[in-house]
Amino acid sequence: MLTREQKREIVDKLRDHFKKTPIVVLLDYRGLNVEKISNLRRRLYESGGHMQVCKNTLIKVALDESEKANDEFYGYLTGPNAALYVEEDGDPMTVLKALVKFVKETEMPKIKAGLFEGEVYDEQGVIELSKLPSRTELLGMVANVLQAPITGLAASLNNIILKLPYALTAVKEKKEA
Repeated sequence: MLTREQKREIVDKLRDHFKKTPIVVLLDYRGLNVEKISNLRRRLYESGGHMQVCKNTLIKVALDESEKANDEFYGYLTGPNAALYVEEDGDPMTVLKALVKFVKETEMPKIKAGLFEGEVYDEQGVIELSKLPSRTELLGMVANVLQAPITGLAASLNNIILKLPYALTAVKEKKEA
């Protein structure tokens, strides 16, 4: 049994993480052995995420204190839960991709719900969110879009320079004739 101080420490830790994270996902971890839980935590940590197993009341209090309270999301706080959250500088889509990949491989844990930017998503919604491009992929797309006009201008200028000798030859031949 946890003491009141230990519970307060857990709530404080979760509250601080929930304030900084854009996403919170509830997982039903039943059926996972220690090896699989350790493997899941390692994969999540490598992609910038963390998983905390704790009582539903502690998760609810932490969400309330972090100002991310959502009655619809609280409806999923039944049975044993693990809360998944992303580090402040982490990419939520990368973490979700790692989670969904692990779930497909092991068919566990069960994704209950996700709270992303104030919106509640069910299991299928979380899986769909994981299909969105990660921050790195989006930055690459933006870079390509920004680079395209410059590349086109450089190619046009290069064509002008390449065609200059042909134009000079044509003018020379016209004057000679």
